[in-house]
Amino acid sequence: MNNKDKRRAQRERHDSVVEIFSPAGKLLDSGRLIDFSATGAAFFSVNAMANGARLRLRIRLLEKGVLDISAQVVWTRKEGAGNLYGLKFDSVQNVYPAGELKRPFG
Repeated sequence: MNNKDKRRAQRERHDSVVEIFSPAGKLLDSGRLIDFSATGAAFFSVNAMANGARLRLRIRLLEKGVLDISAQVVWTRKEGAGNLYGLKFDSVQNVYPAGELKRPFG
């Protein structure tokens, strides 16, 4: 990290799907994860969300498994047909750790 970078944790680039829910659990949208760290993330969505909005997210990362995240939108930036959003995490829960055995459907 350079000296001008104000991030608290180093970010890793990702290109995963992120499911976006209201705090009450209603599915609002899906987007594309841009980067991820221990304290926050950035994602792209075509739907508008307000700066300061509280969200719940579900993200699948190969090395971490499925994560349920509570977060707040801390910045927005218009990009092409949609917007980039920066998030600060309130909590992260590992729902399905990577490598966990799954029960077959049925």
